[in-house]
Amino acid sequence: MKKDVSGIRLKYSGLVNFASRMISVLTGLLFTMLVTRRLTEELFGTWQFYASLLSYFTIPSSIANYWLTRFTGRGKPVAKSGVLFNSMVSLVSATFFTVLSPVFASSVSIDLPTILAFIVWIIAIHHTSSLESVCHGVEPHIVGYGTVFFEVSKVIIGVTLVGYFKLSLFGAVLSVDLALIIQALYYSLRLSKHLKGSFLPNEVGRWFRMGWIPLASIAPGIVYSQDALVLTLLTGSLLPVAYIRAANIFAGVILFAGSLAIGLYPKLLSGGTGRDIEDSLELVLLFLIPMTLGQLILAEPLLYLLREGYAPVHNVLRVMALCSAITVMKSFFSTVILGVENIDVNENASWKKLVNSYLMRIPLIDLSGSIVYVTVAAIIAEILNDLKSPLILFSLFAALCYLLVNLSIMLYYLRLSRRLVVFSLDFRRIFKLVISGIVMSSVLLALYPESAKSEQIMIVLTSLMPVILVGIIVYFTTLCLIDRESREMFKTILDWFLAKKPI
Repeated sequence: MKKDVSGIRLKYSGLVNFASRMISVLTGLLFTMLVTRRLTEELFGTWQFYASLLSYFTIPSSIANYWLTRFTGRGKPVAKSGVLFNSMVSLVSATFFTVLSPVFASSVSIDLPTILAFIVWIIAIHHTSSLESVCHGVEPHIVGYGTVFFEVSKVIIGVTLVGYFKLSLFGAVLSVDLALIIQALYYSLRLSKHLKGSFLPNEVGRWFRMGWIPLASIAPGIVYSQDALVLTLLTGSLLPVAYIRAANIFAGVILFAGSLAIGLYPKLLSGGTGRDIEDSLELVLLFLIPMTLGQLILAEPLLYLLREGYAPVHNVLRVMALCSAITVMKSFFSTVILGVENIDVNENASWKKLVNSYLMRIPLIDLSGSIVYVTVAAIIAEILNDLKSPLILFSLFAALCYLLVNLSIMLYYLRLSRRLVVFSLDFRRIFKLVISGIVMSSVLLALYPESAKSEQIMIVLTSLMPVILVGIIVYFTTLCLIDRESREMFKTILDWFLAKKPI
């Protein structure tokens, strides 16, 4: 493996991005509350319809974004080319949306100013995502700060436009537009040294010819999302999907632990070593273990944060929490595999070699997993339907199916990544993390907030939050007492906050 020249600080990048994701949970909740309280049910449905629709018009940006991260991570001066290319693509996507907007408006009524705001959204997301892809390749910690700029700006502007000026749906969409523009400006300022040079049409043309690789990476997610359609059609009810999505509101937070390894991909692209993998893995597990254990224990009171009707879904949440933990690990090891794959360095690589590379094999494995999940979930749902089983069982068995599929793929990726790169698992350190998690779990069980099982949100919050806070303190205190490396890491973080020393 070639010498690492990236200069990326793994722990610093990971901790900044993890912190920004946790902040986004709060700001996202505030913005959602603002929107849902100020918009009618019909307008909120329109918001969700168009927000989902726009994701299809931003798919073309994934082509340049995929290669931007890989090539800038290797030190190639292609940032300006990729950003300009995506800006041009955004105009094409916006034009298609404009032409088709009368068709969409015939199904879901919407006024012209809001349509224009959605067009700005398409253009802004293309530009912002391309800049963010450059950040992922050269300075991934910038993404964390950019996320905070976006989230905070969105809430402040939303309060002003939706709350104060009462601009309804137009104000909500415009809030996102302006927040995206602010985020893009921040990225542009921070990446100014990487955006110099000339436009490289040959490089962009090559990305376009290999565009089927990043598009293949999107396919697994599209297939996976069809579980909602399958379960709804087979049961004739929206409840099984609602139960899974409700559980995912909390289980999805566990996925944020994966952001702690955000610096690993560009590090490996530029010549990182097995030691970098070990450091990133330990940092991910440091937070992944307590987050998972916490949700396994507090599943039922957590669901009361939504409403009492979701409380019976607590076992679905427990399975989904394990699913999220396994998904984080699966993503980690697939990152290792893709990070050391270098077939795209060869400009003359044949189509056959690209197909046989891990750039294509990983998406195909994930796609196969999604197909197996949806198929098996459909078969089980049909059996449960014949048995007249309660709807909650449909959600539980679908979650179990997803768990087993992802576990199988994760174990395969683990074995494959260790074959490609020499790195070891520090079981002594992992054991200390587990011991700290067990101590935390014991405290959570002793302080289990029965009073949080209430329909009143303030009672749920005041009963649940102190217990969660105590659990966090107990976990990290125990870890610092038994693990010297953790003590040194927290001391380094404290020194950085006090004296701005690099982590």
